[in-house]
Amino acid sequence: MVIYLDVLILINFYITYFIILAVSVLTHTAIPFIRKLIACLIGGMSSLVIFLPDDNGLISAGVKVLLCVVTSFVLFYPCKKSRLVTYFMFLLGTNFVFAGLMLCLWLFASPLNMLYNNGTVYFDIDILTLIISTVLSYFLLRVIRKALDKNHSADKKYCISILKGNTTVSLTAMSDTGNSLTDYITGLPVIVCNKESCYDILPNSLKYNATDNTAIIKDKVRIIPFSTVGGEGMVYAFKADKIIVSENSDHESYIVNALIGISPHNIKEYDAVFNPKILV
Repeated sequence: MVIYLDVLILINFYITYFIILAVSVLTHTAIPFIRKLIACLIGGMSSLVIFLPDDNGLISAGVKVLLCVVTSFVLFYPCKKSRLVTYFMFLLGTNFVFAGLMLCLWLFASPLNMLYNNGTVYFDIDILTLIISTVLSYFLLRVIRKALDKNHSADKKYCISILKGNTTVSLTAMSDTGNSLTDYITGLPVIVCNKESCYDILPNSLKYNATDNTAIIKDKVRIIPFSTVGGEGMVYAFKADKIIVSENSDHESYIVNALIGISPHNIKEYDAVFNPKILV
């Protein structure tokens, strides 16, 4: 089988991106784009191990583990050692699951346009099949994440730092499994906040209660319906540049991937409420 070097690197660049996306979804961790790009370049170039003799399994496995270590540092450092180890295990586990699936496909289906060697896969694949496979994999990850979310504990006190532009606000927050608000489009969980507490980082359309849809769209504000025992309504939500959740008891911090939602009613005792599923 003829292997085209550019196709090999591009495919594994693409695969690495969705492995990183999987880790981001499973850990609810926001990863800056530039870090993703660097990690994907590493993943793409690491595909060259496919040219090693297939009797060097231990060497290729060692290379994969080493690359996972390097990629973990690229994506998540600096953070606590325990968090870095957690991210590394998620990344390594996701890589091995993918490699196992590809090995099973290679052994039992033997596709004519596929080559698998040393933990690296090469496809002579059309773009439509690639897109469909990606979409299906993404929804599967969402299902897995929802299953894992059911086992989290709650009722702890936290501090949330939200960065938007050059402004940062700090909020007192409580984790509550009752807050299951999620953006239906992106699948991101919503941290519900008091308007007064995060006024300084609000988009202009929310600061001044704009009713013009054009202004809301321009500010990239999402309108998310919610339902509680007290009634139904709409929450206006937006994306912050960075969200850090710190646990008061041990000061461990988490960079999370979520939306900031403005509560239509004042939250008593706290500035914000979030579901503990956003924390690993």
